Amino acid sequence: MNYSIIVHFDEIVLKGKNKSKFIMQLRANIRELVPGFNIDKLSNGFLLVPEQKIDSGELDVTLQKISLIPGISHVAPVLTADTEIESIYKQALEIVNYYKPKTFKIETSRTYKKFPLTSPIVSRDVGGYVLQNYQDELKGDVHNPELTLKIEIEKDKTYLLGKKVEGVSGIPVGSAGKILCLLSGGIDSPVAAFQMMRRGAKVNFIHFHNQTINKKGVENKIKELVERLEKIQGKSRLIIVPFADLQKEVISKCPAAERMIVYRRTMYKIAELIAKKEGYGALVTGDSLSQVASQTLENLQVIYQAADMLKLAPLMGSNKRDIMKEAVKIGTYDISIKPYEDCCSLLIAKHPQTRGELDNILKIEEKLNLDQLIQEAIDKVN
Repeated sequence: MNYSIIVHFDEIVLKGKNKSKFIMQLRANIRELVPGFNIDKLSNGFLLVPEQKIDSGELDVTLQKISLIPGISHVAPVLTADTEIESIYKQALEIVNYYKPKTFKIETSRTYKKFPLTSPIVSRDVGGYVLQNYQDELKGDVHNPELTLKIEIEKDKTYLLGKKVEGVSGIPVGSAGKILCLLSGGIDSPVAAFQMMRRGAKVNFIHFHNQTINKKGVENKIKELVERLEKIQGKSRLIIVPFADLQKEVISKCPAAERMIVYRRTMYKIAELIAKKEGYGALVTGDSLSQVASQTLENLQVIYQAADMLKLAPLMGSNKRDIMKEAVKIGTYDISIKPYEDCCSLLIAKHPQTRGELDNILKIEEKLNLDQLIQEAIDKVN
């Protein structure tokens, strides 16, 4: 069967005079991430018509891909009918034949109000027609159906939707500026990046490489995370900062309890210099309040003071379980849990400072050769 795919907008429908800007951006994002479709504008979404017929397996995979693109409320396979009841009957039966459910219901909406039948009557009549053709093999269930068949009546065409897949919502990537994410090898920062993508930001990445003997394995893991996130927002840039000399300086000259604070402040200094030079609007991290010692309110105040530019931490109020669920949904969890020691793990003290004081940290930093080492690290960026 020649299914197309219908995409419904999320927050785009709430926009005013600039709505067309968001629609154009979402169209461009879909073209980049899911090529091979002609994209037609509908009243509150797009109709994606495949250039070549796709089978049921490909259809399911494609629906999942599209559902992760920010700006989409939900996505579903769709058959097109003429806006007259006999044509609607025929296509409704085709969809039920495709899914072969034991229970179903019909939901109808009309943007074309001149259609002679009301929405409830269409649902009733189409449901009755389907049941006549299935006799005792199929039952109606308005509360918990196996299949909800949605009929959307427009002036020129009517669209019949199969099982819908919930989208990630939000607004299209690229409609809210460009930001730089401090990407570790853990679970949190990729999810933080995703949350900002849902708010329309184009996210690029900076990683501070601890340069262990397993250099290739480390780089491969970080690149794999970025490649996974590219399936959500499209082509992304990864900046890898060599951190060996700075690590040695911090470890040799900082009290153990304050090492993590100084290290993270140094990260922010480097990220800000690169971000300002390349026109990023903000920095984003995976910080979650009180999740680890460096993320207490006192320590975050000291750490964030190191950079002037806007800092975004979308996971600040999230718990670890919710973050992990989100990581599974976007496909980064299995990558993030692969063994890997990032820079932080080498600097954690047995009893880290949880109430850092800025004056004390600044005095420690005065003893370090940070400015030169920061510049040398930036000069080596690939």
